[in-house]
Amino acid sequence: MEELNAAVRYIPAIVLGLLPIMNPLSTIPLFLALTKHMPEKEKDHQARMACFYAFAILSAFLFLGNAIIAVFGISLAGIRVAGGLIILVLAFRMLFTGETDASTVDESPDQIKRATLDFSFSPLAMPSLAGPGSIAVVMGYGSQIPGDSTVIGHAIVVVGVAITVMIAYVALFFSSWIARALGEHGIEAVTKVMGFLLACVAVQFIASGVREFVVSFGS
Repeated sequence: MEELNAAVRYIPAIVLGLLPIMNPLSTIPLFLALTKHMPEKEKDHQARMACFYAFAILSAFLFLGNAIIAVFGISLAGIRVAGGLIILVLAFRMLFTGETDASTVDESPDQIKRATLDFSFSPLAMPSLAGPGSIAVVMGYGSQIPGDSTVIGHAIVVVGVAITVMIAYVALFFSSWIARALGEHGIEAVTKVMGFLLACVAVQFIASGVREFVVSFGS
């Protein structure tokens, strides 16, 4: 019963923290450009595989977080502060420019098309859906899992990631309709709202890490 209460309490918080930085709406223009000449069945396949790869990437960083901490001797507080700073920079970019990781793909859609016909892993899954910001959020949540609740804590984060990725899949599946309904300015407005929410998450991460540093120095 206690595990169920924890899941009900934390899973929505994880989704709300990860969704603004993943921001599948910002991936829609790139997805539409890359799949413009594909049949509907192939478009759906690209969307499904991109979301599967994004889930796999984020889950891998969640479970490898402790190994990274052990190898490099990084404290949990350091992970939270560093992750918070990365997220904050991305949040400011979303707020003031309306751009996200989906806007930082180096090649144009035409150049990517000439290189390969499978866009699901790159650039759709990485860096668009599972970019540095998403990875930082997942590792930040992983660093907050109590030592006596490792299994249930990781399960809760994985479920939160899965729900967020499913929302991303729905957005890509209905990408044509969403793009027509919102338009370029609508997508930019939603991106800025998500940037504000993301800035709140980043400040929370930083405050949590700083508090742990203060406690450790005082003891």
